[in-house]
Amino acid sequence: MEFYHLRSFVAVAQTGNLTQAAKRLYTTPPAISAHIKSLEAELATPLFIRSSKGMALTEKGQLLLTKAQVTLDSAVDLVNLAAENQHEIIGTFKLGNNLGVEQVKLAEFAENLQENCPGISLVIRQQSSGKTLNDIRNQQLDGGYVFGEIPDDFISVIAMEQTITTIAPLTFDVSQTLTASELGQQPWVMMGEYCPFDELLKDKLGKNIASVLKSSDDGTRLELVKKSFGLSFITLEEAQLAEKDNFVRIIPSLNFTAPLHFVIAKNRAQDPVIKALLQEVRILWHQQV
Repeated sequence: MEFYHLRSFVAVAQTGNLTQAAKRLYTTPPAISAHIKSLEAELATPLFIRSSKGMALTEKGQLLLTKAQVTLDSAVDLVNLAAENQHEIIGTFKLGNNLGVEQVKLAEFAENLQENCPGISLVIRQQSSGKTLNDIRNQQLDGGYVFGEIPDDFISVIAMEQTITTIAPLTFDVSQTLTASELGQQPWVMMGEYCPFDELLKDKLGKNIASVLKSSDDGTRLELVKKSFGLSFITLEEAQLAEKDNFVRIIPSLNFTAPLHFVIAKNRAQDPVIKALLQEVRILWHQQV
């Protein structure tokens, strides 16, 4: 029985889908299928019931899942022990980020990481909070910065409180007092991809906001507002810089604050690379280690 066969088995059991399991393990559905078939042949028993809706565990498959998870967890413990003894952790951490480099102190973080964990490299993906949470669950990311409520299956560290404001093109008359309904009828450049800010905006202005474009990238939304495509929202610091340069106008009436969290999945908290990164994040934001 091969270790990677068990990893594939657990991934399929958790996702119920070959394609999703393949994405989680960075391989292909045919490879995952071959692993499952080899495991079933070796154990001489079917582990899944296959249907058009996906793959569901058989009774014996459910029993094996418990044993397989214990085996994989034990393997992680061995890696942890080896890493502690070697004083060197080697790996890659894939991080989802929803703010600018300076705002999340990325340069300082990279310098600390190079000094304290030189064997760990960072891969940064700029994306929205909702997509980051989803990608961490699917193991497409290892952790990341998010706004909004933190689900129970995550561990979080509060980095800071962030003020979010609304920006408008220079042609927009910010001196006029508009009702929530009237603001909702203005063209908006929203976030999309399960962004909590979009939902908060709908709570303030109503469900029928005139969304003309969507982008999870703050810089892109800022450029679209500068080009008069509509209103949008970004962090107060970015908005103030853009207003100072006479690129946009700020509408403060919709300001709100939101805590920025760094999150990882609870079920991967003992992974050596993730554990080391979480400690470095806590140091970066002066949180208890």
